[in-house]
Amino acid sequence: MTSLGLLQIVPPALAEDISSHLPQTLTVLLLYLALLGIISYLARSRYTGEFSDYVTASRNLGWMVTTLTILATIWSGVALAGFPASVYVLGAPFMASLVIGINIAALTTWYLGRRIWILGQEHGFNTPGDLLGGYYQSDTVRLYTVMASLVFNVAYTVAQLLAGGIVINVLSAGTIPFNGGMLIITLVVLIHITTTGIRGIAWLDTFNGTLILVVLAIFALFIMRSAGGMTAVFTGLGDLQIRHTTLPGTAGIFTPLQTIAFGALFVTGAAVVSPAVWIRMYAAKAQQDFHRVFVAFLVLMTLIHVFGTYFIGTYGRVIFPDIENPDFISSLLAFEFMPFVLASLFLVAVLAAIISTTDSYLHVLAVTVVRDLVRSVFAPDMKQSRELTLNYIVITLAAAMSVGLAMLYPGLLTPLAVIAGGLTIQLLPLLFGAVAWPRASTEAAIIAPAVGTLVLVGVRLNLLPDPFASPMLPGLAASFTLNCFLFVLISFLTKPQPLEQIEAFHGVLHKKL
Repeated sequence: MTSLGLLQIVPPALAEDISSHLPQTLTVLLLYLALLGIISYLARSRYTGEFSDYVTASRNLGWMVTTLTILATIWSGVALAGFPASVYVLGAPFMASLVIGINIAALTTWYLGRRIWILGQEHGFNTPGDLLGGYYQSDTVRLYTVMASLVFNVAYTVAQLLAGGIVINVLSAGTIPFNGGMLIITLVVLIHITTTGIRGIAWLDTFNGTLILVVLAIFALFIMRSAGGMTAVFTGLGDLQIRHTTLPGTAGIFTPLQTIAFGALFVTGAAVVSPAVWIRMYAAKAQQDFHRVFVAFLVLMTLIHVFGTYFIGTYGRVIFPDIENPDFISSLLAFEFMPFVLASLFLVAVLAAIISTTDSYLHVLAVTVVRDLVRSVFAPDMKQSRELTLNYIVITLAAAMSVGLAMLYPGLLTPLAVIAGGLTIQLLPLLFGAVAWPRASTEAAIIAPAVGTLVLVGVRLNLLPDPFASPMLPGLAASFTLNCFLFVLISFLTKPQPLEQIEAFHGVLHKKL
């Protein structure tokens, strides 16, 4: 089979272009992998091998590293390709929804992040289950966090491996097959995690996040130069401009309520409540850092979406109005208007985002499973050295399972990812109760998210109607609204936590905020 045959998953013109410039793309790819190796080596020299250093970097990450590691964790390779594709198909309302979500997520990160950090410092918390299971004094609640972590992290790890396999296949002009690309990413990530812990992950995220920002800025400049200015990016849409830039969007599916709700729930679920971001809040150096993290997160994410997501998706609609697969619009534009080396660097930036997301998700999956399930339920007296070893084993097994799912059942990814995002957002009321509402009860924390999850799955399986009829995230708004209602109602009908428990959490927060 020829290299072009192996590249049949991408548009033929793009495959031909990459095949004819193979030395340049391989040079850029190998240079990135070499830099990754150097970062791993430097982080390894600072890695103590202690459990606290492995999980939270000894709670010593500066505000810029914290911001960039959060950004790189949630800004996956799927987002770099998929979000511009969504703008291409749906228009500006999708962009507006994301910007609304960014503002809400930034405020929520500032409000919740400080509280999570303080309680982590006070009680030595390392995982979401430590905080929620500890406050509600319930192994059931702790197991909810494990279930959410498993489904969320496996779903999105599989997504990253699928995307990464494609990127490496494309960058190598088909020399490295799709499955081989996935295996390379998996091995690189496993070595990096197990030898450097979250400090190495955060350092690599900082490099990858910076790379993504720089490449997107260059990309935006080339787009504006080609279009003849910023305004021309939009006027080039011609007759499509009105439908593309106003509600209900090109596909006619956005209402004002859905625009707000989708952004608020989707971005908050991915950027605040996801287990990987939660653990990074524990790892920050100081409470005051969250003021800077809030501003930097808001500014950087807005710039990325406006000059990355929106420009690429909109101008892609102008230049390639009838592309068969919009997921490739970013790559097509890059190779159309940028020098070949820079276009290859864009694909490497996509790969960097994939690696940053994959290492974060596998790391936190192992931490939550070992800490919140194995240690809390089966071996409470486990030594930290044994816990660390078990983390390495779980990471390896999870990586192998993710590769297997990616190879055998890629079609399950989309429904699983939707359910995964819906599961994490169900934890948000519990978190608010633990850090901001002393009236929250254990019964509410057990019943409300369980009902919300059942409703979410029921809607996704077409067993229940969706009263919000959201085409973007079916069942998410209904399940989350019901969860919040039941959480408040049951809390008022049952007893709150004992006074000593409220003092250990809310009292500490009141003193230190």
